[in-house]
Amino acid sequence: MIYRSILACVLCVVAFSPTARAEEQAETLEQLRQRYQEARDTAAKIENPDLGSEGFHEKLKVWAEAYQKSQTSARALIPALLNHWMTLPNDSAEVPAVCKEIKTVCKDMAGHPRSEQYSNAKSFFARTAWPLLADNKLTQEQAGLLVKLTEPQLLVRMNDRKARLGQPTEPLGWDVQAAYALALIRSGNDKQARDEITILHDKVSINYKANPKGSLDYGPEAGEARYRNYIDYLQLCEILHGLQAAISKDHAGATQRIKQARKLRDVLSPEASLLIAEVGRRAEADED
Repeated sequence: MIYRSILACVLCVVAFSPTARAEEQAETLEQLRQRYQEARDTAAKIENPDLGSEGFHEKLKVWAEAYQKSQTSARALIPALLNHWMTLPNDSAEVPAVCKEIKTVCKDMAGHPRSEQYSNAKSFFARTAWPLLADNKLTQEQAGLLVKLTEPQLLVRMNDRKARLGQPTEPLGWDVQAAYALALIRSGNDKQARDEITILHDKVSINYKANPKGSLDYGPEAGEARYRNYIDYLQLCEILHGLQAAISKDHAGATQRIKQARKLRDVLSPEASLLIAEVGRRAEADED
């Protein structure tokens, strides 16, 4: 625990230093690739010091700086790779290589599947992928890649099992699960998407009942998505169900879902607002 506290303090200093902020300036895709590879190679050469070893604090600071640069460079590269991937024609020979690169960077950024780093990386990718998923311009094949990359981690599934027993859970990975459900919708896996939304909705409902004022903080890097509460996710689940209804041309069902979301709170989160606009467009298109 002491070790983790020391590490957290060091990482905070590094993450919000002028140098770290300067590195966030706009770069080309190739520059981002180069910075990521250099940071990754440097971090791989530095050993994580053992607690209590000679010069531990100094060594930890050096290791933490290298680790943070590797993480920062990966998080800068992933959105650029996704945007580049979206511009490629489906039959482009570059597509398989870019898909593989996206998977590799995500894997390197995530680390061990049961670590906090892994959960944070999953959450970051879910937020990054959400605008692409909400924009409804993905092919089913493209959505299939995002399904794989947003699949909830084991710790989320453990909470799913607890929720099935009616037990409150830690609000872990709700953003990942929502993105995964939307990716399933976009990929044409309707039943699996519906099941995923239901699982998330039931889990959030149990937590909301136990703690109506419950809230989440995804950290300053999340921007407008930093602060969320349980109602945000209850609404989002209703809108996701409504989107599925609209896609299947059940506009009465979609309208009912939107009404239920508005009953929870009239103001919608940015994530839900993007989807509710699509529900309306689909209803208008079918009327025409």
